[in-house]
Order: sequence, then structure tokens, then C-alpha cells
Amino acid sequence: MSVAASSLAAARGAGRTLDYLLERPRTVLATLVGAQIAATLALALRVEHNGWVYFQGGDQIWFTSTGWLLGRLEVASTVASYMWPLVQAPVTLLTGPTYVQALPALVVLNVLVLGPIGLLCVYGIAARIGGRLLGYWAALLWVIAPYAAIPLFVERYREKWTEQFLPQATGLTAMADYPSMVVVVAAAFFVTRSLSPGRVADAALAGLLLGAAGGLKPPNLLLGFGAALAYPLARRWREAATFGATVAAGLLMLAFWKQRTLGTIPAFALEEARLAAGATPLAVDIDFDKYIQLDVDHWRLQMDELREFFWSPRLAQWAPFAGLLAVLRVRRAPIAGLLAGWLGAFIVVKGFNENADIQANTFWRLLMPAWPAYLLLFASIPLLVPTLFRRLGARRAPPADDPVRARWVAIALVLTVLLPAAATAASSPITPPTPAIVPVTASAEMLTPVDTGIALTTERVGKGTRLSWKDGPWRANVFYRVYRSTRPDGDLQCETRNSVAGACTFHGEPIGTTRNREFVDANPPSGATYRIGVGTNWADDPELGDIFVFSPSVRPSR
Repeated sequence: MSVAASSLAAARGAGRTLDYLLERPRTVLATLVGAQIAATLALALRVEHNGWVYFQGGDQIWFTSTGWLLGRLEVASTVASYMWPLVQAPVTLLTGPTYVQALPALVVLNVLVLGPIGLLCVYGIAARIGGRLLGYWAALLWVIAPYAAIPLFVERYREKWTEQFLPQATGLTAMADYPSMVVVVAAAFFVTRSLSPGRVADAALAGLLLGAAGGLKPPNLLLGFGAALAYPLARRWREAATFGATVAAGLLMLAFWKQRTLGTIPAFALEEARLAAGATPLAVDIDFDKYIQLDVDHWRLQMDELREFFWSPRLAQWAPFAGLLAVLRVRRAPIAGLLAGWLGAFIVVKGFNENADIQANTFWRLLMPAWPAYLLLFASIPLLVPTLFRRLGARRAPPADDPVRARWVAIALVLTVLLPAAATAASSPITPPTPAIVPVTASAEMLTPVDTGIALTTERVGKGTRLSWKDGPWRANVFYRVYRSTRPDGDLQCETRNSVAGACTFHGEPIGTTRNREFVDANPPSGATYRIGVGTNWADDPELGDIFVFSPSVRPSR
């Protein structure tokens, strides 16, 4: 057989295989979902961890504490948004007030529920660009890209990528970043659906999902810049208005939450102004500098660090531009606008921010909600191959689907707006004896629960005081930090902040760290108050990590 004949036979066989796969999307996608779950489990077993605890940024304590309080219909002064605590509220009522206890349920939710949803949404967006075949390709990249990137980093940086970033990028933590990424890509998926005629309900659902994403973390609302480009390019004005209205409902819910927990909306500062000619008595000052730091020098430094640690920074930098050209080439301008606005807004707002640092390994986490946009653009690059899109023929057609039914929009409205609003309105500010405290030594004033299940007792031992306690069980190895306060009125200072929600700051000095459940204070001052803090971290190192729960305070009897 000649080479030409062999090539022709191989091409026909490949075509039949593709057609076979294109006719069975459920089988292909189920296989990819299974591969994604298996890859996550393999990562979970391989990387350093301590029980269920993997590397986390610290905010997980705040989110879970807020969720536990919300389950008790209580609120404290907190900068955490409402949606992730709301999800955790019923979990903590069953498991306990700490993220360590809630981790198994949260990881299962991330890996078995949110992960497959993210994959299906990536497939759905890509299929609307270049058909099911491109959808399969994008979904495959979604599964393998985090691991395929490992050898592209220099060896000295790989530990940061695998041990510190990948657990967060695959849902093995209690942080809000992974749910944020999935809800953002779900909102983007329904935006693409609503670019077709007669899809007002899809636009409504997209807006509600984006509002919920803002309820997870407000920067997720940056996806709206992409939607603001997509709808005019598609000339879908009714859908655009519906999307804006439902996003506004989420913004109102976020503002209500901020007002209840902080007494103000952080993005705005309302200041009384002096009456003057042409002036109004109330001035609204939008604090843009707090949220948008266009530090060009910082961005250049990050690109220098990318060159230092990554195999081909030019490929990483120019790939989205090539993908954007590919999407435009196949006449999907509205989706191109969505992806460009989505990715561009996150790069400008988060990538130029000094908190996003490749060396410190915060850059990737802060840009996680924009990762699907980058991946979709990267996956579209093969469409630049001359005549490929034309030769795909009917294979490039997007899959047929029906508009979203109104009942799903109603359910989403209840879950993302009405239920959070009802829970927030029904909650009362915490009052002493407070169920959560803020250590003054913790970074960012970490709201930490007080667990009455940690039974601390004291007894006199000569001139000293022996402390002993019972606690747990925990989902990891822990250490104990013993705190002592000599304040005459106890170790807490409680106040009502902004006349809205209460907060109690904890004033106690650490006097020792132990793995045992007892500690002797050899020289206790008169009137001392004691409290035990329980800590853990992925490395099981007492020198690392934050205290995730405190015991009630105890003052020994004289």
C-alpha cells in the first residue's frame, strides 16, 4: 500500500473516530470528569499534607467562623463576604465551628460537585466557539493543564506550584478561591448561552450567578467587563438589560451584608461636606485607589519573575492574544469580547496589584477566577490553522440546547439573593460571652471561633498552675498554644463597631507551645486568665500556621 493510500485510510479512520466521539458527548465528558477526580486524588496523596489540611492562605479561618456564626443567626464585624460562609453554615452546625472539622465536607463539595461543573462549563463555552471537538479539547486541557505546567517551571519553583498552589487550584482547601473560579466560569457559560436569540432567562441566570460570585469574593464581579463587551457585540439588548438587573440584585445583597457586618460599604466613603456654593451636603467618595493599583513597575517585576521561573514567558504572554485572534477568525466576536474583557479586567485590577506576587506565590491564586478565560483562549489557538475550521464542516456547529426554564431562575434567585438576605436580616450581632474573637496579634484581625467543647481546667501545683484540657477530635495533627492575660477585666475587649456588628479582640500573651494536653505555668501572676489556642498547618510545624480555634477563658481560683 502506498504512503498516500495509508495516509488517506488513517485520515478516514480518524474522521470516523471523531464522529463516533462527537455523537457521544456524555460518555466523553463523564470520562474527563472521572479523570479530573482521579488526578485530584493522586495529587492529594502525593503533595505534603497533614490529615485533611493542605497549604492554605489563612482566610479559611475567617470564612468558616463567619459561616458558623451565620448558622447560629449571629454576625460579627468581618470583611468576609456572605456566600461562602452561607454554604458552610449548615456544615459547621454538624461538624463544629472550625475549618479543620468542616474540611472533609468542603473538599468533597469542591472535588465531586464544583469541579465537574467547572469542566462542563469550560466545555460548553468552547463548544460555542468551535463545536464539540473544541469543547473536548478545552475540557481535556482543563484536566491536565495544572499538572502539565509542573515541568515548565524551574526546579526551585516547582514546590511552590505543586505544594502550595495546586491544592488551592484543585479544591483541596476551605478557601473561597476555587468556588469563586467555578461560579465565575458558570456565569460566563450562561452569558455565552444568552448571546443567542430568545435567551432572556439565560441572561437572568448568568447575572444571578455573577452576583453570587461577587458574594464569594467581590473581585469576581470583574467578569462583568467581559459581559459588557459581549452583549453589544451580539446586539442582545434585552439580554444585557436582564443580566444587569440580576447582577444589581446580587450587588444589593452584597451591600446589605457589608452594611450589617461593617456598618459601611468599603468601596464607598460617605462623608459630610461643608455647605458651600454649588456643593451638596453629602459627598460620595469612591475609593478607587484601594481596589485598583495600576502599578506598572510591579507588573514588569512580575514578568521578570515569570522569565526567571517559567520555561517560556513569551508563550505564556502571547498565547491569549493568539487565542483571541482565533476566536475572532471564526466569527465569534461576542465570545471574544467576553473572554478578552474577563481576562483583561483581572490582569489590570489584580495582576497590577502589589499583592499579586509570583515570588511569594500569591499571583496565581489572585488570578484564579480568570484562569478559565486564559485556558479557553489557549485552547482556541488551533483554529488559526489555515482551512481547519472550514474542513471541520458540521463538526464545528455548537451543540443544540434549550433556553433555561424560568423555574431555574427562580431557584437561583432564592438561593443567591433571598436566602442570604433572610439569613442576614435574621442574624443578631454577637454579644459576650462571645462565640468568636479576634486575636490582636493575628494578621488581618482573623475572626476565630471559641469552642466550648475544649474543656480547660486549672489546679495549683506548688507555686505554679497546671493547665489541662480535653479537645477534638480534629482532622489533622494539632499543636496547642497557651495564652495568659493579666487584664483585671479578662482577656477580651468587646465593642460594637460602626453601631452594627459586635467584635471582641483578644488580649493574651503566648507563654508556651506544646503537643501535650497539659501545661504548667511555673510563675503565674496574680489574677491571670488562661486560654488555649489550637493550631495546625499542612507541614505539621508548630512554628507555622494560624490558631484556628480557642478555648473559653479560665481564671484559676485563689
